[in-house]
Amino acid sequence: MGKLYHGLTTIGITGTIGAGKSTVGKILEDLGIPVIDSDQIVHNLLAEDAEVQNLIVDRFGNSVVLQNSTSPTRAIDRKALGQVVFKNTQKRALLEEILHPRVRSISRQKIEQLANDPSVKLVACLVPLLFEANLGDEYDETWTVITEPTVLKDRLKRRDHLSPSEVEGRLASQWSQEKKASLADKVIDNSADLSQTRKQVVDLIDRLIPRQAR
Repeated sequence: MGKLYHGLTTIGITGTIGAGKSTVGKILEDLGIPVIDSDQIVHNLLAEDAEVQNLIVDRFGNSVVLQNSTSPTRAIDRKALGQVVFKNTQKRALLEEILHPRVRSISRQKIEQLANDPSVKLVACLVPLLFEANLGDEYDETWTVITEPTVLKDRLKRRDHLSPSEVEGRLASQWSQEKKASLADKVIDNSADLSQTRKQVVDLIDRLIPRQAR
């Protein structure tokens, strides 16, 4: 039973960029577990929230506005914004000041809605900066997803079309895998094939909620 929401256990899942948080999230969804994705919330804010867009443009300029967008608002180009903030600690902090409170508020609203449904026993939240933002205590349990460094870097190059220097910049903007793992209640190793990752996730869920209770 959850400590923070009566009858609902909350899991905060983190990991460095490219480690496989989304993979774990998809496995959980396949198991029928609701998943709240902080990255998706950010994506929606950048694409649709006029207040957020205006604040970002005011701070970072028109170069981060998505060109040829059909949006009625000034949709933000995530890649352009990333190139600005990932190499500048102060600018990254400014962006986090805009986004983090809003992401946290939306996530809480979603959790509270799920807590009102007695059929929901567990919810997982994918939070890239879980420990960096001191959010670990907001969840009943924390998981860190890790993978082999070479796998991680290759994944980022292919998935996000990043140069080696851009990959290093992204990784340098977050805490190391080792530090995140040391702070988590549980660690999932996503270095092998999907079946091995799935087995780890299923074992953790079975420990929290026996199958007959779902």
